[in-house]
Amino acid sequence: MEELAKDPQNMMRKYRAAFALGRGVAWDKAGTFNTRQSIPVTDIDAWIHANLDASGRG
Repeated sequence: MEELAKDPQNMMRKYRAAFALGRGVAWDKAGTFNTRQSIPVTDIDAWIHANLDASGRG
């Protein structure tokens, strides 16, 4: 948030402020479209393990 305050037009800092606060998403997942529609989601760690080999390439 401090970085965003210094550079309020920086899109990456805006993204981090909205989604990467260090505690997961900034809203209750129970109210999300995916949860309401029973659409499974994954986190980045699970996606990497499922989609990339040990070299980091697909």
